[in-house]
Amino acid sequence: MVPAFRRIALSALFVCAIVALLQPGTAAAEPDAHAKRQLTLNAGGATPTSDSGFGISLNNGNSDSPSKTSSGSKPSSSSSGSSNGQPGRIVMKTPPRAIESPLFEAASEVKLQWDYDDNMKKPPSQITIRGQMPSGYFEPGTTKPLYWYIAQNISAPNKMYTWNTITQSPPGYTLREGTGYKLFIIDSSIGWDNSTHVYPGKLFQFMLPFSMYNSRYAQTNDGVPKGYNPNAAARPT
Repeated sequence: MVPAFRRIALSALFVCAIVALLQPGTAAAEPDAHAKRQLTLNAGGATPTSDSGFGISLNNGNSDSPSKTSSGSKPSSSSSGSSNGQPGRIVMKTPPRAIESPLFEAASEVKLQWDYDDNMKKPPSQITIRGQMPSGYFEPGTTKPLYWYIAQNISAPNKMYTWNTITQSPPGYTLREGTGYKLFIIDSSIGWDNSTHVYPGKLFQFMLPFSMYNSRYAQTNDGVPKGYNPNAAARPT
């Protein structure tokens, strides 16, 4: 009987020892699983803000709240300066800008008058006025459009100019009746080649299409003035 009792006691002690060994292992397994979940989240590029099981909020960089840098930013110097980055432009007064393609009389003096818009911060001290012949006229020996200078490097403080269409015509050509002419006004300091580039506050190239016509009326001994329009005259009653 003694050997059997001893065997039972040893078996009980052995079972108790196994249970004692298993209880710390089970307690330690839970932190390992939690650590494994954190490693999985961090590997995906997200940082958990709460570890209360389900409903974990991930700070994945898609927050709509403004950052300190954006809320405290200052306006750039370009937006706070006197210029908005736009070039200045010409606003024609004579001929009126409402006439998109005015008629100029051949062999006459054409009066030009203009103003500048609000973007003109640095008005030109000198301007150049250039003309272009209609399509079909080319520079000699080339296929380039035919240009000529009406006025070059002139001071126009009153923003006006009188163009003599006889003396200020293309060398070797006469301005004839027809359409397709163009007139340009540029800042002489910028030059022709750069006149279509944007310089904030400075003149951008101005172009005015126009046509030429021949007056059908000439000064006569009867005192009929050139350019007289009988249809517009008052009729006797």
